[in-house]
Amino acid sequence: MLLTVGLPALAGRPDVGLLASTGALSALYLSARSRRERLRRLPLVQLGLLVAVAAGALTGGDPIGAPVVLVLVGIAAVVLVTGTAVGPPGALFPVLGAGVAARLTGPPAAGGAGLDPLLVVGCAIGGAVLAYVVVAAPLLVPAVRRSDRARPIASVRFELDPAGRTIITWVSVAVVLAAVLAAVLGIDRGYWVVVAVVSVLQGGRGRRVTAVRAVHRVAGTLVGAVVFVLVATVVGLPAQGLGLALVLALLQFGAEMVIVAHYGAALLLVTPLALLIAEAGSAGDPWTIAGTRVLDTAIGCAIAAAVLVVDHWAARLRAG
Repeated sequence: MLLTVGLPALAGRPDVGLLASTGALSALYLSARSRRERLRRLPLVQLGLLVAVAAGALTGGDPIGAPVVLVLVGIAAVVLVTGTAVGPPGALFPVLGAGVAARLTGPPAAGGAGLDPLLVVGCAIGGAVLAYVVVAAPLLVPAVRRSDRARPIASVRFELDPAGRTIITWVSVAVVLAAVLAAVLGIDRGYWVVVAVVSVLQGGRGRRVTAVRAVHRVAGTLVGAVVFVLVATVVGLPAQGLGLALVLALLQFGAEMVIVAHYGAALLLVTPLALLIAEAGSAGDPWTIAGTRVLDTAIGCAIAAAVLVVDHWAARLRAG
């Protein structure tokens, strides 16, 4: 994150770095695998992420096309990441990438940024390339290469067990409901609603744990939104330069350090990170941006909870 945003900032183009950060986030995938396996499989994951970004960008923020693409990306992404056991962050970044790209290429009159789709996709590709270099770089150290050779490389397979099929069903139903509700309510950044349902449901560790995850999502986003306002007050909006790159890098580092231990605590850092990436070029009021994000997240988590409740009732009916 520091390199992706910082290097263009040094060249006087911080906007390019922010656009590239979508592709740079692919460095988080397959982190539990050996580096040799990551170098083999990461390009496939990045290709899927970039296809999602391109699909969102090509909609040009169309009020019908953008939600349809978001739903298709959400369903396709959860099927692929579940079937191939990609692991966290799962389908989250393809959905986020498609949603952000659609807004960035949308007309300013409709709340978009009016950017060229080729610029948005090109910057995402650049970020993905940099992420691949960062993942590969440690193998230049002989000790790392020796250690990595001792770790096995798993073959790529596609298989779905009953738990995986349940996750796909949950997410598929929820993203359709989220996209439709966001469109009906006229939510400006409806992709945040879809992102919320995907992030909550794709874990799939049972209804109770998933419900707790939804609570963490709302509470963490609420406090994280306040953190965003504080950070935005310090760096200013629109934000730019090496200061922004450093802030993003610190937020990313902190989130990765705590996300395994406590999902809700990680959201305190993930929320300002995501909002700074998406809104750093905006001159909007930080409190308004934060409040909208909290509301969108709450709606998404409510949809996820409703899907879990209906699934529970259906299971009881099947059991007689």
